[in-house]
Amino acid sequence: MAVPTEVTISNLSGTYTLNRHLSDSSQSVLKMQGVNFLVRQAVAYSTVDVTLKQYTSPDGALHLDQEQVSTGGVRNFEDRIMDWETGEKTNWIWGKVSGQSRYTTLGEIEDDYLREGWGPDCVEGEVVEGYVESVTDRWSARQVWGFAEVEGMRKHVRRILARKPGHRDERIRLVYDWKGPA
Repeated sequence: MAVPTEVTISNLSGTYTLNRHLSDSSQSVLKMQGVNFLVRQAVAYSTVDVTLKQYTSPDGALHLDQEQVSTGGVRNFEDRIMDWETGEKTNWIWGKVSGQSRYTTLGEIEDDYLREGWGPDCVEGEVVEGYVESVTDRWSARQVWGFAEVEGMRKHVRRILARKPGHRDERIRLVYDWKGPA
């Protein structure tokens, strides 16, 4: 289902479903990141719903929290403070990581792949940028989130560039259908 126009970068809250037919496979990225084979298989064959909650905390910090739930009820929660400050977290899938997130413009994004393919609201406005690196395994991933027209419909899209010394860079696009308000 198309993402309604009232859902924007400043109003991302809602639930989205990963569209496997329109998305690139994430298997090469997950393998590079050292994700266990069984987890990679579960990702490959599960329905993945992502619920985003965007809010301002009492201290004035902008938050963008994400909960992923896949078939079988496997959950992963990621909380983001959108201030571009680096923070460390431990995640059951990726282990200990250091990351940062912000709202920015495409003009601030360095990689051509991450800048291409966006809809007018992202080209003229802002996108979400996230950067994370493994504290223990030397990989990094930069993501840009926004909206793009895919097969004639407005979709939530994430472009990802993953790197690890000794491996080729991996670039993937994930496309999400709108499921509804959170």
